[in-house]
Amino acid sequence: MTNNPLRTSLSFALLLTLFAVTAQAQQVFERKTVEVSNMGISYTNVGAIGTPGRQNNPGLAPSMEFPAGSGTEHLFEAGLWIGAIRDGVTTVSTGAVTNPSGYTRAGQAGYEFTNDGMPIMERSSLPDSDFFSPDAVSHQDFVAEFSDRRDVVSGRPIADHEDPLYADVRMEAYNWNFGFTDGISIIKYEITNNSHEHRSGGGFTWEDVYFGMYSDLVVRNINTTEESGSAFFNKGGVGYIDSLYTLYAFDSGSTDFPRTDTYGATVVLGAEYRDVNFHPRYSDEMLAEGYGEDDIPTVGPRFWKFGQTGGSFNQPRTDSERYAVLSEDWDYTDFEDQLREDGQDADGNYIQLHRFGPVPEVEPGETITVYFAYVAALKPEEFQNLIPFDNTADQLDNPESRRLLKETADWAFRLFEGFEDPETDERQRFLVPEPPEVPRLRVELDAGKATLYWDRRAEETVDPVSGEKDFDGYRIYRSKPGSDLTGDIAFGPELIREYDTPGTPVGYGTGFDDIRLSEPVLFEDDDTEYWYSYTFDGLLSGWQYQFSVTAFDRGDAGRESLESSRTANAVRVFPGTAVNENFESDDPEYKVGVYPNPYRINAAWDGGTEFTRKINFRNLPARAEIRIYTLAGDIVATLHHEAENYDGDIRWYRELSGSNRVFSGGEHSWDLLTKANQNLSTGLYLFSVRDRESGHVQTGKFAIIK
Repeated sequence: MTNNPLRTSLSFALLLTLFAVTAQAQQVFERKTVEVSNMGISYTNVGAIGTPGRQNNPGLAPSMEFPAGSGTEHLFEAGLWIGAIRDGVTTVSTGAVTNPSGYTRAGQAGYEFTNDGMPIMERSSLPDSDFFSPDAVSHQDFVAEFSDRRDVVSGRPIADHEDPLYADVRMEAYNWNFGFTDGISIIKYEITNNSHEHRSGGGFTWEDVYFGMYSDLVVRNINTTEESGSAFFNKGGVGYIDSLYTLYAFDSGSTDFPRTDTYGATVVLGAEYRDVNFHPRYSDEMLAEGYGEDDIPTVGPRFWKFGQTGGSFNQPRTDSERYAVLSEDWDYTDFEDQLREDGQDADGNYIQLHRFGPVPEVEPGETITVYFAYVAALKPEEFQNLIPFDNTADQLDNPESRRLLKETADWAFRLFEGFEDPETDERQRFLVPEPPEVPRLRVELDAGKATLYWDRRAEETVDPVSGEKDFDGYRIYRSKPGSDLTGDIAFGPELIREYDTPGTPVGYGTGFDDIRLSEPVLFEDDDTEYWYSYTFDGLLSGWQYQFSVTAFDRGDAGRESLESSRTANAVRVFPGTAVNENFESDDPEYKVGVYPNPYRINAAWDGGTEFTRKINFRNLPARAEIRIYTLAGDIVATLHHEAENYDGDIRWYRELSGSNRVFSGGEHSWDLLTKANQNLSTGLYLFSVRDRESGHVQTGKFAIIK
């Protein structure tokens, strides 16, 4: 993956000008990952969605990770399909197809959308964002433009793509940091028939047009699973929720522990076609506009098995086969049990297509706008780490296990439908009542404790629908030690305390006297005024905790109270010793040490692989050199500690922590790997710590037991 070097030095408008005058634009590939919500889904500027191959390389960008930082992935790859009859020719243009490697280079068969060298534009409605724009729809928009009109890209012919639709596509992906949007990403596709501009023989009308979201949803935790290849993909179960037009996938048959008890799904939200909401959900509106019953489109799932030839789950490989799965009536209920249960017998490698149509025609120059959503949700607590006792999927997937998924899909529709002004009858999509703004949070560590500080900007938030300030209170959350290893640190923190405004219908009327400061606290290099604080004591050294503070409103006008995201300002902290200012002292209090000592393989906080082990050095000076030796005096490893910028430099933190983490300053973690990246054997080892400022050295020893 490469980033265009002009991205940071030129405005998007200047880029448009530059690419417009380039004689022959070159394809530029770029991938960006959503960071503002709790679902890390990646988008590209060539139409493909996701990061294929992350199951083998956790260091790659998330594909559709939820909760963020958990390692629980939900997607191999996805992409838009457009199918139509043009001049009597059946044509399907595809943004991704069933491919064991996914998108790897321009010109691959089935990856038929290309760009003119334009990178992804990012914009945000958050005033504090580096990408703030008054044109932004959400807290993190991604905007890309691509087209199927080329049959050659970067000098390579695209196989079986001789008859394009000449579809120019503008994709906008919308993401928010509200609590109710933590698992939602909405995609808007503006699809224009530009055959009259790009086809030498003139334009043509698209007839019987279908749209589809191709996806390879697969739900597994890449940090805990020991399976790879086909075994990674064949444990899946898939299903469909008709009332919410939601196609979903879940882990049906793996024996991973902790289990991956989440759902990943696609939702067909609707389409705007000739000023009508063109979707069966809005059939009354269509009928009122003069459409007949036969004109109402259908929405539904199609599935096929990876690599299968023939039968009910034949993998479509030609345009005519792909148009057939887009257009043919198919009764999901005939195969419902099989689709949900095959994964329990390692036969669940199903690929999905969420199809919609037909649209009668799209004329040259005409644009149709289609909306999809990707959603992810946890199963309720009673379905976490549940091992079924019989060979059915009913225990793992049932109406109650899908309760949070349905709530999330419903919120996707509520966002899509937005707010209708009763005075003008005009609808503004994506305008809904919002919770108060996320408080700015700072965490300061001391020995065994963490103090949370936050500002009061949430109290000034004006709801965009009611036009009123409706702040009601704050909630403080903390994770349990070890929850990082079970995969729920990001989404399963406990509510510790709640403080709210007296006299409102929400909360307990506790007031804020216990947390409000008499005057704001300021920190060096931080211009935020912090007006509230709360301290946690008795924290365990070496363990990871997540803290967050949310704000909630009073839920006026007959609606429920809304709460800001529990992950938007979440901070991961690692309590321990502070910087050792008395490193030269003989007092045992200032003696460097190692814990756990002795270290036993697969210690309580270790990850599931030999590369995610962790041992900690404590009582370090601000700048130190740590050396580990065998008893024979051979240097095993050398570590360099810089308290000011240390943020964890081993794989444990990359896979089991988040980017926003705070360390105590006097501690440094080591993964027990030698400088040659080899594991240490059982035995006694020596270490030395040299203060790089004074030159003073302390020594010690520790044992490894396997």
